[in-house]
Amino acid sequence: MSAFLTPVVTEQIWTDRFRLVTPLTYESDGLRCSITAPTGFVTDLESVPRWLPVVYAWIRGTAHAAGVIHDWAYQTHRAFCTDLTRTQADALLYEAAGATGPGIEALGWAKRWTLWSGVRVGGAAAWASGPRRLQVWDRRTTPRP
Repeated sequence: MSAFLTPVVTEQIWTDRFRLVTPLTYESDGLRCSITAPTGFVTDLESVPRWLPVVYAWIRGTAHAAGVIHDWAYQTHRAFCTDLTRTQADALLYEAAGATGPGIEALGWAKRWTLWSGVRVGGAAAWASGPRRLQVWDRRTTPRP
């Protein structure tokens, strides 16, 4: 059964940006492997746009762990076992939002479907720019020699 193996522990670094304090590992049944977002990874958690106020109020704060794993998948296009397509990364969000783990509760199908629908409709630009954005964050968190 899919599950988070570690808790999601973040620190807020900007208004809508958070940094992982410890690695977050998720074991996926769908991918048949695990995916880990490392310490220091910067994320916006659920990525729900504020211009959708009803959806934002309903979803905000309910899927932090799934949002982190999805952000990592979008920025790396990889899990431990395979390269990921955008469709697989979005399915991973749906699956992870329904999983439990230390301090992590599963969402019901309606919130999971809403999250999944949002990334399917609005995620193409984020997917395309993902690897470039990851390099930018790496430079910001890596000290200069």
